[in-house]
This record gives sequence, C-alpha cells and structure tokens, in this order.
Amino acid sequence: MVFLDKNNAIPLYLQVGSFLRNEILKGTYVDKLPSEHELMDFFQVSRATIRHAIRKLIEEGVLETRQGLGTFVLTKSIEEWLGHLSTYFDIVNEMGMKPNIKLLHKGLVKAPQDVLSMFGTAEIYETIRLRLANDMPIILEKQYYPLEIGQKLSKYDLNNISTYDILENELGITLWEAKQTISAVITTSEEKKLLKLVDNMPCCALLSTRLVVDVQKKPCEYEKSIYRADMYQFCINLTRRMKK
Repeated sequence: MVFLDKNNAIPLYLQVGSFLRNEILKGTYVDKLPSEHELMDFFQVSRATIRHAIRKLIEEGVLETRQGLGTFVLTKSIEEWLGHLSTYFDIVNEMGMKPNIKLLHKGLVKAPQDVLSMFGTAEIYETIRLRLANDMPIILEKQYYPLEIGQKLSKYDLNNISTYDILENELGITLWEAKQTISAVITTSEEKKLLKLVDNMPCCALLSTRLVVDVQKKPCEYEKSIYRADMYQFCINLTRRMKK
C-alpha cells in the first residue's frame, strides 16, 4: 500500500501517475498493469483517480488499453551502448522504432561559459534539435560548433539527418574520439513542454555532455542533450580483470 500526500498541491491522479511511471522505469511493471480494483486498494483512492492517472499515462504514450484484456505497458526504452560513436538513426532503427529529428533553431550565438572554455571564441554556431522515436519526443539536444564548421553546416538541412554523417562524409572531418559525461538534472518548464513531460511536477531527466574531437585532437562538436529518463537508457559492458 502506498500513502499519497492528500495535502499536497499536486493532484492525486498525478501522484499516482508519477509512482506508476517510476515503477515502470524500474522494471516493476513490464507487461500488464494491476486491475483498477487492485490499484484502488494499493493507493487508497477512488476509481475516478485511477482512471484519470491511467488516461494521462496513455496520452503520454506510456500505457495502452486492450479491449477486454486490461492496461499494458507501452513504453520501450531506447538502449544506447556506450563505447561507440553511433548515430541516433542506427540506435533507434536497431530497436525496431522509427527515428525522426526536427530542427528547432540554428545560427550564431554568444558562447556559454562551458562552450567558451572549449572552443575559445566568444561567438559560436549553435543548433537545437528534437529527437523522436515513433513520434514520441525523446531527446532535446543543443550542439555547438566552431565558426568554421558552423558556417559550412548552415548550408545543410539539419532535419532528419545525422550531423556525424555531414561532418565526415560532406565536410571531410574524421571524428576520432569523444569524452562523454552523464548526470541527472531537473528539467525546466520549456524542456518539459518540448519533451511532453508532466508540466506541473518536477521531472528528472538525464543530461549528457559530449565533446567530439578529430584526429588532431581538435574540438569539432560539443553536445548537451536532455534525455527522457523514462524512454532512454545507457548501457555498457564491464569485464573484470583477472589477477595475475
């Protein structure tokens, strides 16, 4: 049994939905959800509250109802295996889903402090794009480029295309290696709106920063991306070294 905070300004149905979403993310529910009566007993709330919570999760693409069978988990997390500079199209296609990338903005901007320290110029070329899988927004990304590269990128349509492909195949830049960090962040209201997250509740997401360099170790792309934590996970294989 879970006791909800009935004195909280957050409606009960959103509290129920947030709990169910987290349990799905943790793997507690991987197929079918408990029945309405079971959920009513579990949360000690009315049927209307349960139905409102489930309806909201259906609208968000987390659940689906099957006539006469019940409510099932629809969310399928995208898995990215670390250690390779794979494109988003490769990753999503391998999951059996349809990838899509929408350009939201591109142009010259004043370099943020972290970007300034990497590229050393006060003005930088920025792109902002939204990545989707089966029409569900998954990642909000900001990419920064030195002016020389950015001016060349400005000539290309950056919708539904891998920037890695443009850099390597069109601009002749060899992407050699990347340093990536992943951490947890609380999304802003604008990020929640673009990623279709619950607007009036705190939402935790994954922040990935990645600096890509060429064969001369020269920085050619810096990316800051916000990933929906309920739709994306990073994976890595670990091997224990044998003691001599």
